[in-house]
Amino acid sequence: MKETLEVSFESPQSGFMSLRLRAGGARLVLGAACAPYDSLRELIEALSALLSDGDAPRAVARWNCEPEEYDFELAAAGEGASLTVTRHPRHARRPEEARQVFAHAAPRLALVLPFWRELRELRRRGAEDVFEQNWRRRFPESELRELTRLVRARKRQERRTR
Repeated sequence: MKETLEVSFESPQSGFMSLRLRAGGARLVLGAACAPYDSLRELIEALSALLSDGDAPRAVARWNCEPEEYDFELAAAGEGASLTVTRHPRHARRPEEARQVFAHAAPRLALVLPFWRELRELRRRGAEDVFEQNWRRRFPESELRELTRLVRARKRQERRTR
């Protein structure tokens, strides 16, 4: 049985946001800061890269969790994709200290959809949550629109090939 990826973003508070990933028995929970990285934008751009027409896209979204940092590396090969999360115990990001703490592989669309759905839900809640004030960054609207366009195009493509 294939494990499905579950993704959850809590509404931001005071410049921090909780993220949860779960696939099978693997779980990751982290509290990310809004700075110095534009993490949501980086994540959406990385997800878009997976669905674009590139040969083998690879992109990283960085998350600062004070003092540790996490890299969400998204990579694709053929129709498959992988998410690898690496923990850096301090901002210095020494390679010898980095540890993989979560990994998941699936077809490209299956990897992107849980993030896309949760990002859309986070955006929907944004007005009542005063997102920009609480995250201290604007929500990456245009990037989410582009990801939505790519998701819908990939869904149409998959329906045609069935």
